[in-house]
Amino acid sequence: MGDTGLWIAGLTGVTAVLASWVTSLGHTRAARLQAEITAAAQEETRRREVRRAAYLAFLEQAHLTGVEYRQTPAILGVEDDQRRRDGIEEHRARLREVFGPFRHTYQVATVHAVSTGTAVACDRVFAASREVYMALGDIADGARDASAFHVALHGYWTAVDELGRAVRLEDP
Repeated sequence: MGDTGLWIAGLTGVTAVLASWVTSLGHTRAARLQAEITAAAQEETRRREVRRAAYLAFLEQAHLTGVEYRQTPAILGVEDDQRRRDGIEEHRARLREVFGPFRHTYQVATVHAVSTGTAVACDRVFAASREVYMALGDIADGARDASAFHVALHGYWTAVDELGRAVRLEDP
């Protein structure tokens, strides 16, 4: 084997080593990229699950508050003014107890809201609950009649329905 043969053999060897190194580097980069894509997809899935759980918890609390509101018409129907006022105040005290978890889930849901529409819908439910509570206080004080409760309650359930629609639009 002459000098040319050795030179060709050496060049072939170096070329093979370089080709192997380039291939290995490509495989490593591809594997790293695939791992990053998989991790990002898993993180997005986790965020979506946390967001859904936050929305569901807030909607559940909104409905539990609604259960309390369903007791209101019987209280408002009491004929004796003092008994009705006392009943409304006791009812408002129960609503304040329910309000803690309601407010907490509202705050968590708004933190996780991706769209402005969902955040605004959460805000509307929260504001509508305040309207119901304030209407009951005005009714107890004699500043408004019982129809104020029904108007406020209608606004509350409308806001809850809007929140449900906003959540469905946000995350198919």
